[in-house]
Amino acid sequence: MLAGIPKIPIFFLAYYAHPRSNEWVDSNDPPKEKLAMLRKLFHSVAALLVVSGIGVGVPAAAQEMRVRNLIVPDGATEYSMMKRRGDVRFQMPSDFRSVGKDYAQKLTQQGWRKSARDNLQSSFWVQTFAKGNMTLVVRVSEEDGGSAVRLTPTGMMWEEDDQPTPKELPIPDDATELEYSDFFETVEFRTPSDLKTVQKYLVEELEKRNWQKDKTTMDFAHYVSMDFSQKKSSLTVNLRAQEEGCEVEFRTEGMQWDGMKDEIERAKKVAQKAKQVREQAEQIAADAAKTEALAERMASLPKRKDKPKQGIDTLPKLPNEATIVMDGTTFKLPHVIAYEVFQYDEWKTKIVATPKAVKQDTLLARLRKTGNDEDDQGGPSWPQPHLIVVLNEDDQPRRLSLQAGGTPGHGSDDELVGTALVENGRARGTVALREPGDFFDKVYTAEISFDVPVLTRDSTPVKRLADAPKLANSGKLVMGNRTYNLSNVVAYPMMFFDDPMTAIVFSEKPLNLTKLTAALGRPAADDYFEFTPQVKLLVDADDNVSSVSIWADNNSVGSNNDLEDAIVIEDGRARGTAKMTKPGEFLDTKYSFEVSVDVNVLGQKASVSRKPVGGLPADSYDALPVPQGHEGFHAEGSPFRKVIQTTVAAKLDAVVDFYRRQLASGQWGKWDETVADTKIDRQSARLTFTGPTGGLSVQLVGKGNETAITLVSRDAQAAKAAGLWPAPGKARLFIANETASPAVLTINRRDYTIAAGAGGRDPKTGINWEVAPGNYTIEIIPPRGQVQSEKIKIQPDTTIGVIITDSGNFMTMELY
Repeated sequence: MLAGIPKIPIFFLAYYAHPRSNEWVDSNDPPKEKLAMLRKLFHSVAALLVVSGIGVGVPAAAQEMRVRNLIVPDGATEYSMMKRRGDVRFQMPSDFRSVGKDYAQKLTQQGWRKSARDNLQSSFWVQTFAKGNMTLVVRVSEEDGGSAVRLTPTGMMWEEDDQPTPKELPIPDDATELEYSDFFETVEFRTPSDLKTVQKYLVEELEKRNWQKDKTTMDFAHYVSMDFSQKKSSLTVNLRAQEEGCEVEFRTEGMQWDGMKDEIERAKKVAQKAKQVREQAEQIAADAAKTEALAERMASLPKRKDKPKQGIDTLPKLPNEATIVMDGTTFKLPHVIAYEVFQYDEWKTKIVATPKAVKQDTLLARLRKTGNDEDDQGGPSWPQPHLIVVLNEDDQPRRLSLQAGGTPGHGSDDELVGTALVENGRARGTVALREPGDFFDKVYTAEISFDVPVLTRDSTPVKRLADAPKLANSGKLVMGNRTYNLSNVVAYPMMFFDDPMTAIVFSEKPLNLTKLTAALGRPAADDYFEFTPQVKLLVDADDNVSSVSIWADNNSVGSNNDLEDAIVIEDGRARGTAKMTKPGEFLDTKYSFEVSVDVNVLGQKASVSRKPVGGLPADSYDALPVPQGHEGFHAEGSPFRKVIQTTVAAKLDAVVDFYRRQLASGQWGKWDETVADTKIDRQSARLTFTGPTGGLSVQLVGKGNETAITLVSRDAQAAKAAGLWPAPGKARLFIANETASPAVLTINRRDYTIAAGAGGRDPKTGINWEVAPGNYTIEIIPPRGQVQSEKIKIQPDTTIGVIITDSGNFMTMELY
């Protein structure tokens, strides 16, 4: 975007979204004009451009808007505004949906725009708005017959922002035990000087700093309390005599604590890091002791009890099947396994029946480690429904447990009938509940027949996909009256908190594999999302679908209820099917899906061979490196020019080293630094690189232990393919008319008529001029309203876009 020129929202601007949330439902509700433009121009000039979010509003310097000027509707009660808390809160008598809609309308009129997907549920609505460098989160929730409103702004001025800071308070050179508390807004320290000496020093120093002494409330030999004021800030100084010296407390109100918060936070991080190192050392020692104890235990496991042979090899083969009847519903479990464990000083055999073949890797890993099927995290995660029978060392059925329809059941000893035999590595028998059991008002029965090999800690996991035929990669999503064809499928590894998962995404349009591949093995992959209708399955280490998320029609729904799945992840291959057994419902809209997958899992081999790069660890955005732990992320642009801005808690030289190392590593494609354009000084740096598709500028500004990062990338290949690449030293001006009538645009006092819809559906019908760099004045007279005029400076080697919208106004943006 041109320096000093207002940034105006347009359909192709891309914004970063961080979708991880504990909430299940989100929705995206852009203003009508933007949404109409999205729909109409998506296949137009605008078809040259990628839609991945909502545009930005006109930037405003933080000091131009104060938190106290935020919209607060009439009728608000219990109002409070606290910077320390970071929000504005009040109550409204209206319902939360009415208040939320009113905020969306009024903020849009003020130039705010939606910058993230809405989070709409049955009892609350969260909307995120942006305007320039400011953001505003509006949360309205149902409460006491009305609604509770919480406004959380960033980038605005609080009343405390132009007030004195705690760091300006006088601290004697001999002060010890200095402690700042941003929560209580106090400063405390000790000094060896006597009380009266400290009192005189503080009064003199505070007056030098423009503090006015209002009164001395107490003045004793052992205790002094004084009140000071400056602007809207107040200060109480309490001095307490000690056996050796004096104890000092500053109690502040209305002062600017932001800078101190950063310092306190950094100190906390250093202390936390030291604690983590200490805890890691202790954990390593504990793990080593535990491993040694486990090794001793495994070495001391006794042999199984010797029993007379009963000729199991001569007995006829029994079928492997189990049946559970729960509250009148019958569940068939055709897959049966058996394995041995050593529990409570006794060898036991467990028989497990499930609706689909289970993954044996995790189970056998536990057996090899402990001789048991349980570890610190608990026992195996069996798919539901399932049935488990436990045989004692004499092969007698001792316990039966089950789960079906979300209901548990069990039986033991005399409540069971049947016989079993474990011999020559084979388990054979039949077991059933003698009488029906019940769980509250649900009655159940269970029976099983089995004849299977017994798995031991020396067994090798059975391969399930070795001879499996190829399945189609396809999916169908029904949302209300609309059906989506999800013909694009991709699987990739990720982490869900601390658990490894395989994500399988079925989407209407192909995902950007360049960006996705660059994110693999990094935190960015854990939240990777693209705005295209999709179904996303998360499959855990035991091949169970742990969660399902659906995005379509600007709504996001998450659920794994009523799901029937048979997904297998093995040797880098993801294969199987999943479907909803009955439609779900969200906001009176029914939805369902059915999918099939057979693809290689991305990055399985590459992630193992990826070499770590020294220095700061890397995350990824838009296939470019950004340091992990970055904060305040903001991204915008077109497919031809993108701007990424963020901040990281690291010194300037460390961030310079980060980009040189990462871009030279080959993990992000081949990037070469243009050393002649490099500029580095004490507080800033500018690095320039040429890469696979174009250029990249890395602009860094250091401030103490923090560095602000701005990445500007330009894709010359994409711009050339779209006809929007300017010749060297020249510039381009692209104009499109979205309205249904011809429009007259005045450029440097000369009128140009743009036909109705020009560039709207076919970019070739728009105006695409090569122009000389320089200053341009653009004007238009809308059918209704005042003349809109804007002065822009078009730099060499850039392309500027001008779009006349349905309202008759125009928008300008830097395309390349």
